[in-house]
Amino acid sequence: MIKKCLYITLLLLVLILSGCANGTKKTAVTAEKTLPEPVPQKVTTVQLMKDTPYATPAFIYESANPGPAVMVVGGVHGNEPAGAQAAKKFCDVKLIKGTLIVIPRANETALQANIRTLPEVGDLNRAYPGKASGTPSQQLTYGIVQLMKQYKVAMVLDLHEGYAFNAENQKSLGESILPGKDDVSSLLAMDAMEYVNKDITEDKKKFNVLANPIAGSTAYYANTILKVPAFTIETSDKQPIEDRVKYSFTIAKFLVASTGIIAK
Repeated sequence: MIKKCLYITLLLLVLILSGCANGTKKTAVTAEKTLPEPVPQKVTTVQLMKDTPYATPAFIYESANPGPAVMVVGGVHGNEPAGAQAAKKFCDVKLIKGTLIVIPRANETALQANIRTLPEVGDLNRAYPGKASGTPSQQLTYGIVQLMKQYKVAMVLDLHEGYAFNAENQKSLGESILPGKDDVSSLLAMDAMEYVNKDITEDKKKFNVLANPIAGSTAYYANTILKVPAFTIETSDKQPIEDRVKYSFTIAKFLVASTGIIAK
């Protein structure tokens, strides 16, 4: 009789433990399914200023799930390679929904020459909204604007570099975020600053949120004319290029993720 009771007790314990284990496993699977996952996406390449020395690709990634469109631009100035490299990293980011437009090397000829811009091109960062038949910079910015309008962008980011740390030299924008004039841009910039600074120990290397994007720039046009949140992100070329790329991409990814089109 005692042996029979012990057997029943052990059997009950096994059943209870088995149920707990199965319940735990089931909960874990359920939780995993709630996480957003990348979905199939269509990739289109548009050549800006096709068949000219200034031709540069715009990569358009469209998710199977509807959602907002975001544009990331890099390489506006040819002596700021980290911005171009950070923008290019978005070509490997998988979408959850919506559309991502990446123009990593906006000023291709200047990037090849490693100078801010070529005289015949002009400064893309002062050329918006551009012209269909103007200087190369006006034609390039016109092409970028047409993509903004075609895809009805909900956010625009422009990745740059400064020549010094803003904390040490306020004439340079290095290690700063320049949000648009709207409240959403300002609040997101503050959140992005806190996010990136938590892993930066040196005060001079910490990012600041400064005034609005420069008139005539990519972010300025998107914010003031299209009325969408927009940001200029500036790293300092006093940093090794791998750090500049890392911080530029970290901030930009945080901001893009706020729209929900990619995972944080």
